[in-house]
Amino acid sequence: MFDRVVIVDWSASSVPKAGADSIWICALDVATGGHRLENPRTRASAATLLLALASRPGRTLMGFDFPFGYPTGFAARLDLRGVPWEATWALLDELLHDDDRNGNDRWAVAAQLNERLGSPHFWGTPSAHAGRWLTTTRPVEELGRWRTAEQRLRDGGRYPFSVWQLLGAGSVGSQALTGIPVVRRLRHHPLLRDRAAVWPFETWSGMGNDADIVFAEVWPSSIPFDHVAHPVKDARQVVALAHHLAARLSVGELRPPLLTDDERRAVMDEEGWVLDLG
Repeated sequence: MFDRVVIVDWSASSVPKAGADSIWICALDVATGGHRLENPRTRASAATLLLALASRPGRTLMGFDFPFGYPTGFAARLDLRGVPWEATWALLDELLHDDDRNGNDRWAVAAQLNERLGSPHFWGTPSAHAGRWLTTTRPVEELGRWRTAEQRLRDGGRYPFSVWQLLGAGSVGSQALTGIPVVRRLRHHPLLRDRAAVWPFETWSGMGNDADIVFAEVWPSSIPFDHVAHPVKDARQVVALAHHLAARLSVGELRPPLLTDDERRAVMDEEGWVLDLG
């Protein structure tokens, strides 16, 4: 059982921002059902708050609303060594620069990754940043458009956005580029590294099953949220999902999905999975 559930609606905004389309964090106390809602204006302040929440005594499930991985073959095409997801996370942490006022170079990073891949995969950028290696419109992708989890969602009649799309309402690509480095730093922070694990990469194998802090990918729009009283949609979503996951966890219902051996290998090695997607 977890003592708290923390759900994070991330933002790749290039300036400090509050309200709609900014970062919202719901921290729910599982025992009491009470929650606290925060709206940090920058990713740096959000990271500080998340570190404080994860450092508290007890067990914490911390969910982020962006993909934790890329379609199978991404790390190999970049000629990365080691476990694909870990190598990808380390590369993004190395490449992305994000200051304490949200100034970041994600467009340049996406263009650089496309160049290393040999063809454009990441796409969607303001015209001022468009060029040979980063286009405003979707190119033909060679690595596949969807991860296994996203294809499962599509087969069920739901329509997630591709991790390659960086710009546009509902897109998640920029959130992944700016968010994965933050989760990686939390995972390896001296206060957390001996107590933390990333789901499902480090937990489905059994290695991280007893971790006090579990970082996971979530999809807030997967459940109804309009019953929550708040003027901002993102805030309603994180509150609703925190309560939903706490209820599921209380009866032990969050289990790995049924996958083929090949699918399971892809999910654990590189792609990741959406928590509560059965």
